[in-house]
This record gives sequence, structure tokens and C-alpha cells, in this order.
Amino acid sequence: MRQLVIDYVLEGHQRGYNFTSSTQGFHDDVLKSIWRTAMPKGQGWGAYVGARSLKAFALEDSRLALSEVTVTDRRDESGRGGIRQAIVSIMQPGEYQEVLIARLQAYPVSIQTQIDHRPSLGDRARLADRAFNRKQKNGQVICTADWSPDSWLCVEALTVKLALSPGVFLRARGAFIPFTSLALDYHGESWLVVLPTDRLTDKTVKPVHLG
Repeated sequence: MRQLVIDYVLEGHQRGYNFTSSTQGFHDDVLKSIWRTAMPKGQGWGAYVGARSLKAFALEDSRLALSEVTVTDRRDESGRGGIRQAIVSIMQPGEYQEVLIARLQAYPVSIQTQIDHRPSLGDRARLADRAFNRKQKNGQVICTADWSPDSWLCVEALTVKLALSPGVFLRARGAFIPFTSLALDYHGESWLVVLPTDRLTDKTVKPVHLG
């Protein structure tokens, strides 16, 4: 497994977001795919300092990637907040499931207890319904929860649990479920995506509440 880091550079001639780790050995097409996909969508991240988002996606060469994105307290040259850092782990499909299982098992006992009997039967039915809703492009499953820094770790853990349980979606996606545990906009996002409730709009199609 290899890791790439995308971070905001404040000094030098290449200011802005850049790969700040070595990209040696990666094909240009793979790097472009990671660059386009690693960060969750949406604007206004300055209101979520300290938040973390996990994002899983597939690469063109059959490998899988898990991006861990942190909203930092840094500001850019204009004083704007919401600067994010992404640490992207690239792995073979066999490694991916082991990494997710280890991550799920590493959450605090209090979080494990909260998600032990979730999703409920009602949630499972709603998730499956969204997965097969032909009115939604690609059957995207949009979930939501009330945002708070303290509660979102549970939402993240539940998202990881769902990603490890393709049967919840009646195997609509097969074994691999692309997901984003925190985004501010669902357009162009993962097949399974979670948004804070206050980021929903009237056009959002029947989100499943995870709070």
C-alpha cells in the first residue's frame, strides 16, 4: 500500500493545492483520477474546522483508494479558511477490505456500541429503496445527519460499516461500495454519500437520515 498527500502550499512558485509527497511510479492517468476525486465536494469547509471525511473510490488500474481528508485551521493568502489536507492510501482490492475492517474495529467502544445494531430494519429498507430508485442517477444513496464535531465520528463509523455490508443494498453495487462519509454537496459525489442536514436542498432526493 502506498500513500499520496495532497496539501495546500502557501510558499514558493506553486502555491495552492499540490501533491506534496512523491508521485514517482504513478501513471499520469491515475494521478489525475486521484486529484479529481480525493477531496469531497462542496464549498464552505471553513465552518467545519477539525472535521474528517473518508472517501473510497476506484482507480483506472483496478486498484482502490481511501482518502482521509482533514479540514485544517489554516488560511490561504487571502485569509480564507477551509483548507483541507488529503492522505490517500492506494491499495489492491484484497488489501482494501482488510484496511476498512481494521478501521471499523479501531473506533472507540462507545462508538462500537452505538452502531452495533444499526442500520435498523427500517433504515435497511430505505437504503435499498434509494439504491434501486431509477429516478436517481446511478441510484446514488444520499444520507444525512445533524452535524456536530462530536457526533460525526459515529456517522463515519456507520458509513464504514455500510461500505463493508453490500447486502444492505441488495448488492446493487457488487462487493465495492464507493463512499464519502462527509461531503457538503452530493453532485458528482460517491455512490454512498453523507451530508450534514443543513446542507440539504429542496432538490435532494429523499435522503436517509442516519442521525
